[in-house]
Amino acid sequence: MASEDINVIVVIRKGRKYLYLRYTDPVTGQKVEKSAGTSSKREAVKAAGRWQSELENGQAVSSNRLRWDAFREAYLDFAESRMAEGSVAKIYTMFNIIERTMKPDSVRRVQPKWITRFQSELLKSGNQPSTVEGYCRHLKAALNWAKSQALISTVPPFPRLKRSRSAKLMKGRPVTGEEFDRMLASVETTLKPMQHESIRFLLRGLWLSGLRLSESLCLTWDQWADGIRVDMSGKWVKLLIPSESEKGGKDRVYPVTPDFAEFLLSVPAADRVGFVFNPVCGNGPSRNRHTVGRVAARIGEAAGVKVDEKDSTASYASSHDLRRAFGTRWSRRVSSSILKELMRHETVLTTEKYYIDIDADSTAAMLAGLMNQGDTSGLGDTLGDTSKESVRQK
Repeated sequence: MASEDINVIVVIRKGRKYLYLRYTDPVTGQKVEKSAGTSSKREAVKAAGRWQSELENGQAVSSNRLRWDAFREAYLDFAESRMAEGSVAKIYTMFNIIERTMKPDSVRRVQPKWITRFQSELLKSGNQPSTVEGYCRHLKAALNWAKSQALISTVPPFPRLKRSRSAKLMKGRPVTGEEFDRMLASVETTLKPMQHESIRFLLRGLWLSGLRLSESLCLTWDQWADGIRVDMSGKWVKLLIPSESEKGGKDRVYPVTPDFAEFLLSVPAADRVGFVFNPVCGNGPSRNRHTVGRVAARIGEAAGVKVDEKDSTASYASSHDLRRAFGTRWSRRVSSSILKELMRHETVLTTEKYYIDIDADSTAAMLAGLMNQGDTSGLGDTLGDTSKESVRQK
């Protein structure tokens, strides 16, 4: 912090033995004070100078008693100027959940026991462990930011959330090819005629691309537009994803699979303008992922594609289950490192956690096929990396 931002002064507190040191935090506007540890004004002035020097050099914390509302406002201001819209929405949700559940008045309340109680309250309310972990990740990121700004001195350790033995990694499951065909057929019986073409086109795109629904809705043909752009300028079709549209927060270029490239190329050149997908919901195209997601979920239910069940309540296929299907199909054809690029995961650990070896029947069928051919010599190469020919064909 610059010297002009902070001015530590000596103040007298009635009824107190020692003098006090005080300054106004330039970030939050709060008055921050502490005891000088002496009744001598001369010594207190020296102490004020030392504290101010520490604050300016980042050696001290500028606000040990940061109010929760000031913390929220400061971090949201930062997030809204630096992060993608979807990330900011999740941060808002995190703050709202914490305030409704724990009602904190100060950041000092956030300690390991407090965090454990917060986790317990959410789990008792029926939240999935993965959801609770997500809230905690956003909270920890906010606290790390506050520490980097010298608003707090330390970030407490976050207790690990224990999963029950029966806890599943995925809330749903991959949709099979036969089930996807049923979903396409259900579009006509579930939706209005004006919606049929655009919704079927979107579902096919999600099935072939592995795009998240939010990504598909900002996919554009236009080279200079915001959002994720289709690049057909070179030999291969690629996706250009700017940092503000990318979950990982970095500018990236991604390959697409040959079948999705063929799908995009099937669109007449004259029609390659604006957004790639324009799903009609209600009276016209919608870019709201919640609205479009509800339409996809209606189709999954109408097709009878059940992907999960909890407490005798069935969950039916959603747009994200099409992404899972994409990951499952390609996990049998390419290595985990290539699948990571196709899925746009931040690390290969995420890819392996959700998509590698999740379908034992598929693996068993592949092994049986190799045995029937009387050739097991290349088995290791087949399981380790079967992607080379697929990539060359693209």
